[in-house]
Amino acid sequence: MATRTRSRKRTVKPKPRTQRACRLVAAPRGGQMLAVRSRLGLSRDVFARLLPVSTRSLATIESGGEPSDAVRRRLTEVHRVIDALSHVMQEEAIGRWLTTPNDAFDGLKPLEVIERGEVDRIWRMVYLLESGQPD
Repeated sequence: MATRTRSRKRTVKPKPRTQRACRLVAAPRGGQMLAVRSRLGLSRDVFARLLPVSTRSLATIESGGEPSDAVRRRLTEVHRVIDALSHVMQEEAIGRWLTTPNDAFDGLKPLEVIERGEVDRIWRMVYLLESGQPD
């Protein structure tokens, strides 16, 4: 009598995602950060405040170190804001604008507004300037 062997279906479990596969934003290179900082004419101290990281951490990243996911996300946000600002003002003026007290932000510097997590105020200003609507 012949015996039949049951073929067992093998279930394949999905491989767990690695941390690199889950990243929401592309890894910026240190040279890109340095290029943005130089293009805006910002010191390392001021640019570090935008991310926020220490100046030493920024120097490490600019020389090829791996930024954390939080820094990567913040850098993406900073890139987006700078890109939007470049549509409403000359790019050369953005760095100076970020570090100058502004009446539209109750006398705060736009850098301080970003540091406080109130970047929506800047997005609103950009929207109003682009649309030509009065505030």
